[in-house]
Amino acid sequence: MGNWAIAQGPTTSKGPRAVRAQATYLVVKLQQSPNGRLGRAYDGEQDDETSFDLFEVSHITRKTLGAKQFRGQNSDLPAYRFIRFDQLPPVDAPILKQILRQTQNNEGFIFVASIRQDRASRGTLVGLEGPGGRRQFEVVSNGRANTLDLVYWVDGAQNVVSFEDVDLSDSQWKNITLHIHGENANLFVGCSLIDSFILDEPFYEHLQHEGGRLFVAKGATRESHFRGLLQNVRFIFDTPVEDVLQSRDCEIIKEEEANTVSESTEILLDVSPSITTNFIGQKTDEPGDMCERSCEELSTMFQELKGLRVVVSNLIDGLQKVTEENTVMKDALGRMKNSKEKNMCWQDGRLFEDKEDWIVDSCTKCTCQESKIVCHQITCPPVACASPTFNDGECCPVCMPLDSEDGWSPWSEWTECTVTCGTGTQQRGRSCDATSNPCSGPSIQTRKCSLGKCDSRVRQNGGWSLWSPWSSCSVTCGEGQITRIRHCNAPVPQLGGKDCEGSGRETQRCEAQPCPIDGGWGPWSPWATCSATCGGGIKSRTRVCNSPHPQYAGKKCVGEDTDSDICNKMDCPIDGCLSNPCFGGVDCNSSPDGSWECGPCPSGFRGNGTHCEDINEASFPSFARKTCDMVSDVCYKVSGVQRCVNTDPGFHCLPCPKRYKGTQPFGVGVDAAKKHKQVCEPENPCKDKSHNCHKYAECIYLSHFSDPMYKCECRTGYAGDGFICGEDSDLDGWPNHNLVCGANATYHCKKDNCPSLPNSGQEDFDKDGQGDACDKDDDNDGIVDERDNCALLYNPRQFDFDKDDVGDRCDNCPYEHNPAQIDTDHNGEGDACAVDIDGDDILNESDNCPYVYNTDQKDTDMDGVGDQCDNCPMLHNPDQTDIDNDLVGDQCDNNQDIDEDGHQNNLDNCPYVANANQVDHDKDGKGDACDYDDDNDGIPDDKDNCRLTPNEDQLDSDGEHQN
Repeated sequence: MGNWAIAQGPTTSKGPRAVRAQATYLVVKLQQSPNGRLGRAYDGEQDDETSFDLFEVSHITRKTLGAKQFRGQNSDLPAYRFIRFDQLPPVDAPILKQILRQTQNNEGFIFVASIRQDRASRGTLVGLEGPGGRRQFEVVSNGRANTLDLVYWVDGAQNVVSFEDVDLSDSQWKNITLHIHGENANLFVGCSLIDSFILDEPFYEHLQHEGGRLFVAKGATRESHFRGLLQNVRFIFDTPVEDVLQSRDCEIIKEEEANTVSESTEILLDVSPSITTNFIGQKTDEPGDMCERSCEELSTMFQELKGLRVVVSNLIDGLQKVTEENTVMKDALGRMKNSKEKNMCWQDGRLFEDKEDWIVDSCTKCTCQESKIVCHQITCPPVACASPTFNDGECCPVCMPLDSEDGWSPWSEWTECTVTCGTGTQQRGRSCDATSNPCSGPSIQTRKCSLGKCDSRVRQNGGWSLWSPWSSCSVTCGEGQITRIRHCNAPVPQLGGKDCEGSGRETQRCEAQPCPIDGGWGPWSPWATCSATCGGGIKSRTRVCNSPHPQYAGKKCVGEDTDSDICNKMDCPIDGCLSNPCFGGVDCNSSPDGSWECGPCPSGFRGNGTHCEDINEASFPSFARKTCDMVSDVCYKVSGVQRCVNTDPGFHCLPCPKRYKGTQPFGVGVDAAKKHKQVCEPENPCKDKSHNCHKYAECIYLSHFSDPMYKCECRTGYAGDGFICGEDSDLDGWPNHNLVCGANATYHCKKDNCPSLPNSGQEDFDKDGQGDACDKDDDNDGIVDERDNCALLYNPRQFDFDKDDVGDRCDNCPYEHNPAQIDTDHNGEGDACAVDIDGDDILNESDNCPYVYNTDQKDTDMDGVGDQCDNCPMLHNPDQTDIDNDLVGDQCDNNQDIDEDGHQNNLDNCPYVANANQVDHDKDGKGDACDYDDDNDGIPDDKDNCRLTPNEDQLDSDGEHQN
């Protein structure tokens, strides 16, 4: 389907009218709506379930209690004003099933209605209720915010799509067409495309007909019922939206059938309102060979110019009248300063005297009573004629006189409005048969007309709203997901602006309370060394219940953790080396017959292997003993063993161990050994200044066993990783100026967006480079934060319907006064307007704990208050009285508190040990103060090296045994 443009107007030759949708088209030719299939559907002749008249399928007629019939925009169809919404019948259940089936088959619907809504009112056009009266979706016209809202609920969460600047609530007839298809939502008012949205998800897939009811004009509450006239309210399927718009006097021009121009090109087409041309394009400079207008056209033009003179004269008169009214207004305002005029009333820019009456709209009359405005519905007097008429804009029926009685012909149709947007004028005329009648009265009438506000919008790119709160976890135990969403409505992209970049939905991993884990055996260990090398011994092996450990009330492993077997069953041989006959360190070789033989002496010794002596001491008789033995601390010891080597002659010390620094002495004789002892000290880069910390950082020595042996920390007033430091005036960890960012840097190297105010999170909602902590307008909507009712959401208009100082754009109950914004179930819908406050799928009026999640609704004492929120769950106390406010009801409050920690004995997890905080890390019902094993890992707290974290293996790699 190609691009298309829309134009509106009756079938006349009055001239072109252009309407801009997504692109700009020039449409000159106007045509009548086709009499095709869609037209027949509107006339009620189609029975293929493509068009559903909601008045007809709801059996609403002039006899319906609570419905009052009027003459509407289309005289062939009834129009109704509803005054008793409790009496309105819903759509028949079989028809509702057909509508929802068609909606899902068509992946959406077309909703049309003609409305004349009372000024500044808010009301529901159509609404679908689910079981228990819970709303599934509704279409709401909000006159105060000037929006049309598509409201739907998915998984208990409310979603609102707001079409702005719709101008519906002005007591004028308007045709609306709401097209939902797939994930797209388009709204047309008249023939103009107001806006388009992409839905978060196709809500129509979740609509249910079982237990559901579909109402026209009836809202969820008394304040949300529709106020005004409704006509031609329908759901349409299997019909292109172009055909629907054509049937409502809009023209659809294919892109290839009309000349198009760039959206940025400005086109001025100077054509008389009464002349038709079939030429669209650039005007040439060459003059034509003949006049472009026929004599008949020129004659018609002159006639209209004469009529224009009359219109101008009327405008001059109207301007004079406005000037006089302004003078009167100025005098009235001046008189208000006098104390005698304090009882006057002011409404809609007009001043009224005390006791003065005036008409607000067609059916409402107001009176000023001592500065208070009292309004009531007009009571219509009885009429004397059989067929009274309802005039447009009037509430009461009237008897119309016959035009033939005074000689005048019937009035002609009103002319086209003199403007295409804003307020203009229309005229109509009549002729007089002066031969037989005096014909008193005017022959021409002029009235004001309004075609809606002129489009003053500008092109703007879309912006993301704030993220919604995270949803509850998708599982009750173990690992699940949480979700949050955001909308591209801060601001909404319009007039070709770019859509928001990125995703409107995020998910994260969440962990509920751990699920029970049954224990499983790990692998068997290798067999231990046999207890005997011969003659039969025992070997054993073990296994541990740690694959996995039993946790969170899981079952322990079944079976034994030790296994044993017989080993080395052969007879033992005779081994002469078992008596260690050789010198220490000398190999001993035995024979099967029991004989043995020693190997050579070690290096630096001499002898037969059984007896060995030091070569040095033998060469130098003054040293009868070995130097390393005579001076036991000449060299550095590791694990108690001296690192000293006897040489020929003398001795020398081995180098200091790795990560140690020191000397390596050597020499001959005991005196030299005692004089030059080896000293080895752990390396310390912080002490010897061999570190590479920044000059504004501190070197912190960790240990010569750690790698690295030290760490660097920037001093107070500086930020970085210690190797790179920059000044940080506000001490929030972010430097005043950009630092060099190393690979995989774990420090903050970007410049602080609020150098003088601590803001470690660097939040910057409007991405203007200035952090929210020091940005006077965080959302960049032109309203400073201290006066912005949505400081973190773009809302320059500051709409606040419920006057709770929280703007409608960020209010979780925009139509209910709730300044605290409490949302118990964190689903984005505040408690003040939620039908299920705690999110347990049980409506508030049926929930015995409306503020506590309790799906089982258990109520042991049958007092109407669920156990989850009952202050005496075992004793019947429906009034829940608690005089001392200790959260224990008076019925079961004995005030016995042995340990005097503020918790009654029967509610204290350590009744005999004072523990006001009631901390219980392993959630076993026994507080840590009296639990001998706080982490429930089977290791008593006094022996547990991690008292609050389960660790059965008690693994301690560094040997520090901390707990």
